[in-house]
Amino acid sequence: MESLSFPIGVHRLHADVSLDFQLNRLVGLGGGDLDEVRAVAARIVDLDDWKRELLALADRALSEGRIRNAAAYLRAAEFNMAPQDPDKREAYERQAKLFRDLYAGDLRSGRLRMEEVPYGEARLPVWRASAPEAQESRGTIVVHGGFDSYGEELYPLARAMADAGWATVLFEGPGQGGVIRRQGLPFTTEWERPVAAVLDGLGLEDVTLVGLSLGGYLAPRAAAFEPRVRRVVAWGVMWDFFEVAMSTRPAALRLALRTLLGLRADAVLDRLIARQMEGDPFARWAVEHGTYVLGTDRPSAYVRAMQRFTTRGFAPRITQDFLLLTGTEDHYVPLDHFHRQAAALTGVRSFTGRIFTAGEQAHTHCQVGNLGLALRVILDWAAERAESV
Repeated sequence: MESLSFPIGVHRLHADVSLDFQLNRLVGLGGGDLDEVRAVAARIVDLDDWKRELLALADRALSEGRIRNAAAYLRAAEFNMAPQDPDKREAYERQAKLFRDLYAGDLRSGRLRMEEVPYGEARLPVWRASAPEAQESRGTIVVHGGFDSYGEELYPLARAMADAGWATVLFEGPGQGGVIRRQGLPFTTEWERPVAAVLDGLGLEDVTLVGLSLGGYLAPRAAAFEPRVRRVVAWGVMWDFFEVAMSTRPAALRLALRTLLGLRADAVLDRLIARQMEGDPFARWAVEHGTYVLGTDRPSAYVRAMQRFTTRGFAPRITQDFLLLTGTEDHYVPLDHFHRQAAALTGVRSFTGRIFTAGEQAHTHCQVGNLGLALRVILDWAAERAESV
């Protein structure tokens, strides 16, 4: 199906596993050009290099009229900028404007409607992608991202779902995209609240909810407390956010962090995390970004906040059809978390699990090497479950 066509392939672009994944994400989902990205990857050693090279790529693409590439490079550059970087907001707003330019045809035709729904005193951005007029809608899918998502980046996924015949709603909730950058509203563990705001604002019932990455916690949480969600897709396992973060750290550091958390020795914990940030720019980014989007004021508070993002307490409450996706080599999430999450879903109407492999080029986090395959799995599953109701 051409509408589900995304680049296929996981490429060796950088020696650092985190930067390598982000560069693959830029190509597989974000709209970057593989040859351009490969050419600059060798010049990136730290996050200052990342910012310089990606902004230069954006300027070059824009000078050549390549709006999609330019928007992708601006998003990627902004992604790794510290919250206090004075260039961060400008890069974000530039990519948002380029997005509207890129999809001006969809906006004029009504295929894309950009709206907002009330959420307390805030507003949540919503992108509504309609199925082609000749097609009868197969149902409604609601999509959201995770810890570091942008609605503009995820829109091609929503549009592909719409092209396949689904009325698709993509939204940004607290802690995400423009909600945190423009309104300063941090994440909530109670994801049923923003989901309910979207369903209320748009008058939706009987939806399939799809959450990516940290959305593997957020979407199941919403499903546990929001009955209008009839089917839920965890596009990425997030059984326990804190354990995921700890899984990539040395054993001695994990023990020290857990001990200090148990002792509530926050001052000592802050100093330990600060030392890690000094020696590891990517640890620094994770803590600075996490502190920003979770609304905490110090590293120890960020780590404690992460502990609240676990499905342990509510997984048995989920009664919907459940689809759980992961890859064999997700560098963020240990594979055993897939099995632990599956075992905890004792009350679901049905459970389907899919572990993607390297042979499918879909083995990494959120299947960025073969998004078309993951989309087909999701849409085929949603169609089967919707018809069985």
